[in-house]
Amino acid sequence: MTKRHVLPRHIVACALLAAFIAAPSAFPARREIGGYVAQAEPRFVRNVWNFVKYYGSSKNIGIHSWKRDQYYWMEPWVFEGSHHVYVDSQDLAYVACHGNHWVMACHDGTADVDLRNAPAYGDLPNGGDLEFLIVESCSTITAYPDSSFSWNGWRHNGPGGIFDGLHQAMGFHTLSYSDNLIPEWFAVRTQANQIVWSAWFWAVQMERMFPQRGPWSPEPGVSYPGWASAIMAYKCRYDRLGNYTSDPQASDILYSVWEE
Repeated sequence: MTKRHVLPRHIVACALLAAFIAAPSAFPARREIGGYVAQAEPRFVRNVWNFVKYYGSSKNIGIHSWKRDQYYWMEPWVFEGSHHVYVDSQDLAYVACHGNHWVMACHDGTADVDLRNAPAYGDLPNGGDLEFLIVESCSTITAYPDSSFSWNGWRHNGPGGIFDGLHQAMGFHTLSYSDNLIPEWFAVRTQANQIVWSAWFWAVQMERMFPQRGPWSPEPGVSYPGWASAIMAYKCRYDRLGNYTSDPQASDILYSVWEE
């Protein structure tokens, strides 16, 4: 049985005193899904396709309608200079690549993108739209136990940071082996309107319990398929595809969740 840990940025001492109730819409609001593939190994193509294929047609989930809108090779400008046209024009981005702490490799093992230096994603006043980022790679989404972990690395008022609008980022905080059923498990749970980061953790655990491809061992303590991690704005920790809260700000409390 894996352990799940949570760590808020700090303790919030006040209670929420009012709730905002949105009137249901006759037509679900359209949301876009983008898939981005490292130009390295065929398994990365399969990783992304095995998620986005479930959204080839519109799926009504809660008050939103989700559909695949982009499916591209990874390039640095997809995440940085032209992000408004690519990842930041989408509401959910699914990425598969080689990685390391904070970084993603668009080409082979080259660390082309460092999320500490990336622009704030989902920053609506500046044209951003991204709510959810999934990175299926080794170690990119650092979590509290990682020696490289830094809250400032995730904050836009630190040396970079992506959470001035982004709701949740999830992936692995360890080495991982992709080319498995994690994307499909994840698609099934997100379409069922499960909390997004929780759906990711469930998908990783299902692959560990019922490995479908490859020679890795499902025994506890083995790094494959990898131990899941997620970073999110504290107020966004219950967000689902069908209903999620307003965009966070860079100053909002961040929250770290991880397996070990």
